[in-house]
Amino acid sequence: MSQQSIYLAMTGLSATMDRMTAATNNLANASTTGFKAQRPVFESRPLYGQGMADRVDVVTADDSADFTSGPIEVTGRSLDVALTGSGWISVQANDGTPALTRDGALTITPGGVLQTNSGYPVLGRGGAPITLPPLQTVTIGEDGTISGALVGQPADQITALNRIQLTNPPPTRLSRRADGLFQDQAGNSTPDASVHLQIGALEAATPTPSR
Repeated sequence: MSQQSIYLAMTGLSATMDRMTAATNNLANASTTGFKAQRPVFESRPLYGQGMADRVDVVTADDSADFTSGPIEVTGRSLDVALTGSGWISVQANDGTPALTRDGALTITPGGVLQTNSGYPVLGRGGAPITLPPLQTVTIGEDGTISGALVGQPADQITALNRIQLTNPPPTRLSRRADGLFQDQAGNSTPDASVHLQIGALEAATPTPSR
């Protein structure tokens, strides 16, 4: 086998391994709420130098994602929310920076922090994590408004407490973080009133990239 043939085989194998890694990750997250499948983007790049005029390297140029909305599954749970169409829920990553997710399986910690099932605090007004007072009941509106009856007040006295920061940056500005969240490369995304939620439902994963 010629040196050129060996080189072509090696670059092809590298690209195949990247594709298999992405496929394995997609399969592993098939049941992860709101997961967006990895879709590696390959491109050919010529090599320059003595004896390399006829060689081309195949590299993974980008780790893109399939932003197709997954099927919505009704759960009936009041703290489960699914984004209807495009859009994102703003959260605080473990490093303290703002990030984006479509995981709408929300919980309230004993300290009142509204967070995703993975433990990321949900951001509200002013881009700050949402901390709720002790409540008898809590509801989330389609626009992300959080309301509830405070402990010690009449059960029918409902107070608007905060509003989930819903945003919708263009997909071209999004990049997947190492923790699985997404990041707006232009910085912290601004709230978008056109993004709405379906309450009592969750978005299933889209593990297979659309063709």
